[in-house]
Amino acid sequence: MLPVPTGVTAASELALLLAAFVFWVPVIARTRHRLSDPGRCLYLFLAAPLLDIPALGVIASGHQAEGLAMIVGMLPLAIAAAVVTWSWIQREERQAVDALPLAVRGGDPGVR
Repeated sequence: MLPVPTGVTAASELALLLAAFVFWVPVIARTRHRLSDPGRCLYLFLAAPLLDIPALGVIASGHQAEGLAMIVGMLPLAIAAAVVTWSWIQREERQAVDALPLAVRGGDPGVR
């Protein structure tokens, strides 16, 4: 096998870094590029297994350690999906409680 030129290696690493940045923009952006809460949850929960499929191919080809390393490398994605979902649940619950009338919430303690 021929050695890969340094320029090709650098270009491919730069392309991978750019792709990783573009992947996370819809999740963490604070601008118009950010997905809604349900969209972010769906995006992350669909991406996690899709990104693990190549790792399963690596494991099936006999490279168990490398495939497992790929799967472990994807754990932050699953953790981010859980965090985004939990924060969405908390925000929805807070908004629902704030929308309730005071009588339903227990009333104002200063008024009798």
